[in-house]
Amino acid sequence: MSLALRISLLVAIAIYLVLIIVLLRKKSLNLKYSLLWLFMAVVLLTMVAFPKLVGMLANLIGVASYINAIFMAFIFFMLLLLVSLSSIVSKQNKQIKTIVQNMALLQKQVDEMKK
Repeated sequence: MSLALRISLLVAIAIYLVLIIVLLRKKSLNLKYSLLWLFMAVVLLTMVAFPKLVGMLANLIGVASYINAIFMAFIFFMLLLLVSLSSIVSKQNKQIKTIVQNMALLQKQVDEMKK
């Protein structure tokens, strides 16, 4: 990995970390869900800072190139993120359904009381 590429990636990861911290401070991002984002940043930072480690891991799992290993890691984290977000959306969908049903029951009771 060339020095210019490593520096660019380090700057990008630093910007990414600052963005996450700013969103956490503004409370635009829930701490519970931001742990995955922070973990991803730390792993990416480690991969960029120690490319030989990535090369050794790539050889260990049988990947031809460390670049392919990096892409595999990105894909893995994206899948992990998608599963996490899908879980959050499913949970919120159930909560919304319950709230709407409770509102309908309350509205029915209010309508009956008016009669």
